[in-house]
Amino acid sequence: MKNNHSLIDADGTTHVKIAAVALVASVAFMVVVSVSGLARWDSIVVHGPVVKATTPTTMATTGASAVR
Repeated sequence: MKNNHSLIDADGTTHVKIAAVALVASVAFMVVVSVSGLARWDSIVVHGPVVKATTPTTMATTGASAVR
């Protein structure tokens, strides 16, 4: 039996097991986030005013160049 303690020397079965564990963990994470309600847009509260873009304004100048 071969030791699979190094990912480089591991055989194909070990790589499949690692990919399966990663897939199961990511799906479990998505289920937990979905159930917790963090992804519901109707419950998000926005604070502060809405800022709309206007004409470009010069914020600072240094010598001949202007930073906009």
